[in-house]
Amino acid sequence: MAYGYGLRAVPGWRITSLWSAVMVPGLPKGWQIEVGEWNLRGRHVKRSAAPNQRVTAGKILLLAIPFTASAFGIRARADEGSSGSSQRPGLLSLHQLDAYFELRGEFRHDRVDTDARDPTSRGRLQKNREFQLEARVGLTLGGVIVDPGFLTFGADLSFALTRDRFRESGSDVLSRTDTDSGTLELYDFRLNFLPGKKLSGSLYGLRQDNRIARRFQPTLDERRTTWGTSWTLADPTMPMELSYDSSRTDRSGNRDSRDDEQFEQRTLHFGLRWLDTQHHRIKLSFEHAETEQEFQGRPERFETTRDLLIVEDEREFGDRYQHSLRTLFRWQDESGDFARDILEIGPQLALKHSDNLQTLYRYQFNRERYAELDIDTHRADFQLVHQMYSNLTTTVDLFGLREDIVGDVDTTQWGGAMDLQYNRRNPYGHLYANLALAYDREDASGSDGRRLALNEAHTFRDPVDVTLRNRNAVASTIVVTDTSNRRLYREGVDYSILAQGTATRIRRIRTGAILDGDTVLIDYRFETPADGRLDTTRVDFSVEQRFTSGLTPYYRLSFRHQEDDVSNDQQAGSSRFAGRADRTDHHRLGARYERPRYTLGAEFEIFDDTIDPYDAFHVNALLRLVQTPDRSLDASGRFSRLLFEGGFDDRNVTLIDLDLSHRWRLSDSMSTIHRLAYRFEDDSIAGDTHAWDVMAGFEYKVGDLLAEVSFRYDRLDLPGSEDEDFGIFFRLRRSIRDLLSRR
Repeated sequence: MAYGYGLRAVPGWRITSLWSAVMVPGLPKGWQIEVGEWNLRGRHVKRSAAPNQRVTAGKILLLAIPFTASAFGIRARADEGSSGSSQRPGLLSLHQLDAYFELRGEFRHDRVDTDARDPTSRGRLQKNREFQLEARVGLTLGGVIVDPGFLTFGADLSFALTRDRFRESGSDVLSRTDTDSGTLELYDFRLNFLPGKKLSGSLYGLRQDNRIARRFQPTLDERRTTWGTSWTLADPTMPMELSYDSSRTDRSGNRDSRDDEQFEQRTLHFGLRWLDTQHHRIKLSFEHAETEQEFQGRPERFETTRDLLIVEDEREFGDRYQHSLRTLFRWQDESGDFARDILEIGPQLALKHSDNLQTLYRYQFNRERYAELDIDTHRADFQLVHQMYSNLTTTVDLFGLREDIVGDVDTTQWGGAMDLQYNRRNPYGHLYANLALAYDREDASGSDGRRLALNEAHTFRDPVDVTLRNRNAVASTIVVTDTSNRRLYREGVDYSILAQGTATRIRRIRTGAILDGDTVLIDYRFETPADGRLDTTRVDFSVEQRFTSGLTPYYRLSFRHQEDDVSNDQQAGSSRFAGRADRTDHHRLGARYERPRYTLGAEFEIFDDTIDPYDAFHVNALLRLVQTPDRSLDASGRFSRLLFEGGFDDRNVTLIDLDLSHRWRLSDSMSTIHRLAYRFEDDSIAGDTHAWDVMAGFEYKVGDLLAEVSFRYDRLDLPGSEDEDFGIFFRLRRSIRDLLSRR
């Protein structure tokens, strides 16, 4: 018998051994086909070439197609000019059938050299090498089963033999080598049932390999596997949908295999809409989800089961149906790790008084249960939006909030805001201006307690740390994840926690998984005072004039001031609440000049803050050195000088970023791409940092033949350590299109 994956069994075939070559000569009276370590021997195969012909791995699958089609009554697409209409319809009709053979390989080398921490210890050196070779055969097909109105299908299917070799050595580990060989299957298929009918559905599956390039970090390998089904009832009054989806994502390629990650999620979803009238709609959706996650650097798994029900009622009324009333009901029940139960009820009334004036009235009730906290929240909002001509938009907001934490602190908060947006053309170009004013007052009463902050978003911008918005954060409760809440970052490996009075700062570690420019979500608990008051005033202002010449000067202000009025008894009994107030005065004055071939910019920045103040000067440039249909060469650079004074520590930082990108189409069949990124950072306290990120690639394509080679090099030199990673990737692909016309 033959080994599945589209190969139809042929009498006399047998399998021996594993891994040898991709193609070998045939036998005098039959075939000898070797793929990997496969050795298939048998009698003369129908539609085979003459004896002694060399056979590639791609032909193995192709030779099996006629037999499979004959066995199941497959009817191929008729060639032009043939009397295809006289053919008897079969059970299966193929409209598309393409094939390909692909050979790919990858070599990677990682090196980490850490200096000794003190004279009595020695440094650490670790090297990892990995070589992968893969031979793949694939098919792309599409067609109809029985009738186009009954079942259509499409698929990309492939099968591969792999050979891997790993080697690890270092100063404090024994050298070890491991080899592995096996099979890989990739697929992307979809079956569409009853397309265009009142009841229709689909069945789908996907397994996909991706390579994720990271700036100044090793490339990650990602494998994603998804399968599921979805069904739709296209009823004019009450359409419905039902779906089930199961997905799994595996990531590897970090410097330490213990940092590999795995995410699994299974979701059952049901939704319906009741279209009572054209101006009255009710939406209902229910979702049951099970999540299992294995975070980077954590041996334990994170498992959660969630049931979510959402009901929305939308009504439009008025003489022109210009007004609307929307009511939302949301119920969430979770179990497992860090479960969070939520009940939300919220009506929203929108009145359109004229083309230039609208008002919005909103009430929201929330009941949340998580982390041993029981919270009830009532919030009311009023909003007015007025449009004066086409130049000035005025928005006014008023709100009030009441939050009750059972057995803990009760909070009352109220405030308002006004936002003015102005834009106008003038003889010199276009003027844009925005002014936002806001004030809110928060009164807390009850016993001292802890509150929970969830999904507080921060973006890292080197060399500035991020500061948590709430004071008195409990460091042991801080959890940092990526924006998907899937990847868990580790303290001491990806970030460090710095306490400065009542404020808490997060600093990214350069060798960790958090990159410059990444946005993270932070969960933590923080101490709250009793019988205290906090007044907050915010002012945001920006203005810029875009001249027709390409010059745009601008000024931006962000001012935030808090006054803490904690009672005298509270301050005397617990000084940690003193200084809970905060003040930030941020000014940015700059200009940019844009032309078709280049862009220049400069900015002076004053960040007057009670936690980490600094002054900074930035200069940046983008040069489009070459711009032709076949070639482009772009260079960019940024210089920053930051002076930190009066904050956590006094230091000066110089930061230089250089980038070069080159694309060149040498001919109709050949093209290249090159990218180079370099970073230099001089920190008067931490020392110097050098980082390189180099990528070079070459692609050759003639007809159905594709050859691709790419090279990647990353290096990060830090005070006390050096991290180096480079790899070579190649791919050779031969496509065979429209096999149906070759029959």
